[in-house]
Amino acid sequence: MFTLSSELIDREIIVFDGGNPHTPPIKPPYGVHWQSLSVRRLHIQDNIEPNIGLTAPRMGYDISPFIRLPRQMSLDIIGEMGLQQIVVSLLACETLRRTTLLRGDHKRVFTDYGKPVRYTCVGPQPSRNSKLVRPHPPFMQSLPECHWESLLWLMKRAEICFRTIADSRVISHLDHAKKLVNYQTFKSGSTVDHSKFNAEFFGGIGFGTNVFLRCHTDADFTMSIIQVFLKGKEKYSLDDDVIVYFCFPTIGLAVPLRPGDYLLFNARIPHCLSSRCKYEDEIITTSTYLKTAIVGMNNNDLPLTTNQARKLTQLK
Repeated sequence: MFTLSSELIDREIIVFDGGNPHTPPIKPPYGVHWQSLSVRRLHIQDNIEPNIGLTAPRMGYDISPFIRLPRQMSLDIIGEMGLQQIVVSLLACETLRRTTLLRGDHKRVFTDYGKPVRYTCVGPQPSRNSKLVRPHPPFMQSLPECHWESLLWLMKRAEICFRTIADSRVISHLDHAKKLVNYQTFKSGSTVDHSKFNAEFFGGIGFGTNVFLRCHTDADFTMSIIQVFLKGKEKYSLDDDVIVYFCFPTIGLAVPLRPGDYLLFNARIPHCLSSRCKYEDEIITTSTYLKTAIVGMNNNDLPLTTNQARKLTQLK
């Protein structure tokens, strides 16, 4: 099985080309030197049975590297979602952000050669200049309420997916953290203070149009969720074509994703999103996550509460 070492991934910019033979190969931006590999060098693990999901052995990790929901389950979860409204809301956020989000060279985001990268993150974010956590980036203040509702609906759908399929130890880990730390979760821009306008435990949504990523790891507190949308398609089917691959080069696996698929994954394992399979497709990729810095309140100087001190004593 073809695999890459973590040391190589840390040292070089590794990207995966998911295009078919009829799609032009990806090209790096000017001044960037990357190592572009075909996704077909990895073992592409798939299952087209609608009621059977996909996962991988733990292989030394505490939890499985990934879990792709059964296709039928994914379609059922998004069945009540207005797909076009979701796409419109995501594009509205992209339009409000006048400058591209910079994730740093270690987590660099790419797109088609010669075109600007369109990638945005919304939700609680740790401040770089203080020990505070902002509920949302400033540009989100002017987002209309109808789009807030769509984003929150998207987040809550992801949490339903998470509750349905995640390992029981992962769920327990989150539940205990939520009881001990009053960290911020994703919430609507509405002034109404009600639980239905807040996510249960996830913090942010990152999304981009026609993007692919360098292989990297993330400091996420729990498993993250990838979901992909195909613009211009109003309803997804069981037999839709694969539009992109999610790659785990250190374990030699690539997971094909069709429109609407949910993929839970361990972000501490080196991973990346390939370029899209067909150049003519317009796809939006979303990532739902909870950063460790958010759970830690972005402040290591905070004193422990009584409950936190008691739990620490129990763990010791």
